[in-house]
Amino acid sequence: MKQNIKLFFRSLISNNACIDGARKKPWYAAILIFFFSIILSVIPSSVIELQKHADKNFDSSSFGLVEASTQFSQYLQTLPENTFYVNKEGKQSSLIATEDVVFKRMNAQTSRVDYVFRYSFNENSASYMNQYKEANVSYVIFTEDTVYFSILNPNSPDGSSPVVSFVCINAYKKIGRDDLRKSLVANEDKTKMANDTWANWKALIKKLYRQTRLKAAGIQLAICSAINVGITLIMGFMVWILTRGKANPYRLFTVWESFKIAFWSVLTPAILTVGLGFLIKNFASMIFPLLVGVRIMWLTMKSLRPDGSGYAAN
Repeated sequence: MKQNIKLFFRSLISNNACIDGARKKPWYAAILIFFFSIILSVIPSSVIELQKHADKNFDSSSFGLVEASTQFSQYLQTLPENTFYVNKEGKQSSLIATEDVVFKRMNAQTSRVDYVFRYSFNENSASYMNQYKEANVSYVIFTEDTVYFSILNPNSPDGSSPVVSFVCINAYKKIGRDDLRKSLVANEDKTKMANDTWANWKALIKKLYRQTRLKAAGIQLAICSAINVGITLIMGFMVWILTRGKANPYRLFTVWESFKIAFWSVLTPAILTVGLGFLIKNFASMIFPLLVGVRIMWLTMKSLRPDGSGYAAN
């Protein structure tokens, strides 16, 4: 047991230890190391994706959404209670409204519509989005199960490209019946009312985006896992290819042994990926494939040289 543990830790820095582990230890040890390494390798990219909240799109500027959302919240207060609310049936949550729930905000300086809030049935949402896009209008469209945000910068010269654009799927799963209607905070001071209402709106947007964020994190996890598994298998096959020379003393390695060598070798890249992934967030998903390539190339050049001066094959 003590020797196994010692070999395991030596394999983090020793290429020969990786080869010994692959050739002399049970096959399931390589499989366990491989799967543990893949889990470690996807932690940074998955966590970074889970940290993405839609409300952070407005940390630097609200692009006029503070005023627009405040006016929309005021408008909601004038609607009957059974006009705009979330209905929950079991695990299903949907927004109940009518096609007539629509609010357009006029820009006092230009006398043009610059924001549209409206409810639309799912089948009609695409036509409204195209309509508002053509009119260069920011919009927040609520449907039975989805919310669409497309926000333009009112200070932009052309104002035709959204600076914030995202979709909230299964948007009402964590929303209470009247959370949308309660977004307005009553206060005599209009500025404080707008600020408090905006704080509620940002919290609401965070809840609306929750299912989208979880789905995006799941997709990111699946893609990164598949890439990392694929890279590791390719590198294992490369070990076998690079030892196929007729006079190569490592020609005795089988394909399966070559794969096991790669499996033993990827733990160090995985550990480094966890540390570097959070430091270099923009490249978190690329770090593991790069490090695995470097580790396997180093292993083949140092320990599996064709002249047999590396690992003592026996």
